[in-house]
Amino acid sequence: MRLPNGYGSVSKLSGNRRRPYIVRITAGWDDEGKQLLKTLGYYPSKKEALQALVEYNAAPYDPTARKFSLTEIYDIYCKQRYLDNDLKIPNQYVAAYGYCTSLHQKAFADLKTADLQKIIDACDKGYSTKKNIRILFNLLYKYAMANDIVMKNYAELTKLPPQVESRLHIPFTEKELDLLLENSNNKLVQSVLILCYTGMRPTELLKIERDNVFLKERYMLGGIKTTAGKNRAIPIADKIYPFIEALYNENHKYLIEIDGHPINYDKFRSKFWEPVMYQFKMNHLPHDGRHTCATLLDNAGVNDTIKKKILGHSGKDVTQKVYTHKTIKQLLDAINLI
Repeated sequence: MRLPNGYGSVSKLSGNRRRPYIVRITAGWDDEGKQLLKTLGYYPSKKEALQALVEYNAAPYDPTARKFSLTEIYDIYCKQRYLDNDLKIPNQYVAAYGYCTSLHQKAFADLKTADLQKIIDACDKGYSTKKNIRILFNLLYKYAMANDIVMKNYAELTKLPPQVESRLHIPFTEKELDLLLENSNNKLVQSVLILCYTGMRPTELLKIERDNVFLKERYMLGGIKTTAGKNRAIPIADKIYPFIEALYNENHKYLIEIDGHPINYDKFRSKFWEPVMYQFKMNHLPHDGRHTCATLLDNAGVNDTIKKKILGHSGKDVTQKVYTHKTIKQLLDAINLI
């Protein structure tokens, strides 16, 4: 089959080669009008070589970029997305990249679904880590596609293992809460109690801005994830009011900061939560505070509508979602029952 002028060429190299078919493209012409060729790549079959040439002519790209390794793509992406914007590369992506060492030096454009799936399957960590690896692959593919380095996102075809609950969240017992309240002069203990008596997720607490804390009215605005959970009114129970008041600093943007800087979940867990668990010989995860609040509200007989308002859960029907408006006082009365 004769290809159009300037379209490129496919030819077979001599010898016993794993990829014997070479694809060349037109890179320009010299002063004498002679065509200048540039190698696009090498392929195991003529069919694949012709397909590569068709794809190139449909959407021309820089062949040199196609040779970028996974590490080069990762470095370029992180620099443009995070470092150039004075942002820290998220820890979960740094860790995910670390599990891909066998692919670091391989050409990113040559990677296929099987290569990515092998990394996910070989990871000896839990579901969340494997999910982060898949998310990182997706981010890198989207960047590479946007810059014409690849034409297809193979990360979308990978599969995660079934999500298994490795540990059910366990609410704090009444005895444990009493012990924490007895030691509530400890600033770290206070942060644990705030989660137990607001039902906030740890990340929700860390994102509470000082301007959204209304001490006089005894509520805060915050929340993430769902529509019902975002920017919800979170009542400040009497038991934790002194802790919130002590954290309220007009010089800080966020309610919880370290040396004037906001903190992330990992730092909260290592610097606040785990020292308390170690000191008092307790075995709880940070999200157990939210489950504790839900259990306490249920044990106190708080009705489902108010409980959902406090925790930021969606109502099951139109009446709960739209027509039931609970005042801050009702939320405060409920939270003070626990």
